[in-house]
Amino acid sequence: MSTFQKLALGSLAAIAFASTSSAALVYGGGTETGSRFNAGAGAITYMNCFTAIDGTGAQTQLAVDSAIVGIRRLVASGALIDVGMNIYAAEMTFDGVNFGRGANYQIYSSASLGAGAASVTQLVNTGAVSGVTLNLETVSNAGLGGWWIGVEFTGANAANTANGWRVMNAPTTGASINAFGGFNFSGSGVFAAFFAFGTPPGSSPSRLMVDVNGTLVPAPGAIALLGLAGLVGRRRR
Repeated sequence: MSTFQKLALGSLAAIAFASTSSAALVYGGGTETGSRFNAGAGAITYMNCFTAIDGTGAQTQLAVDSAIVGIRRLVASGALIDVGMNIYAAEMTFDGVNFGRGANYQIYSSASLGAGAASVTQLVNTGAVSGVTLNLETVSNAGLGGWWIGVEFTGANAANTANGWRVMNAPTTGASINAFGGFNFSGSGVFAAFFAFGTPPGSSPSRLMVDVNGTLVPAPGAIALLGLAGLVGRRRR
């Protein structure tokens, strides 16, 4: 799948949502489709990810612990086409109309996804990520905090569509708009959101396969401790 169309955003109804438990998984799950997407050499595709935050306004950041991205790889002439890949975690911005990309962190890089003789949806694991804490976008949708996960194909075969980010249906943990963003599509040098598949845009599944483990800052337990500390302080006074 090599073409995409601009998505006209709707309201919160455009977001599929499933409640997040206290587990480390803050976004992911869902059912694979039969499609994949490769934005071409030099471009980064970004999946929008939202997780539930409490109503106190205290949970404004996400510490990224790890991520797993699903890459669909097809054989050609009896072998997989090798490719390199970078994975990014980025802050999401929102100015009241448009979504954008803020601070961008590379959390994984490999020059080769390896060889093989059979088509596969390869799960690429970043391993433990340290030192990456994202400011969440909390304005666009009440009760949700948003950020981006990005994928860039690299190397001589970066634009070969035998490799592509697997397209998914709605997540089972977290929430997302049925669309994606991108940096430097067709050499534009800019970030743009949103794009989606189908006619009209968004009529076909347009989410991309990623599971993200993270820790909301402060965590629910930390909020409870802060409240207890306040009570102790008042009693002492």
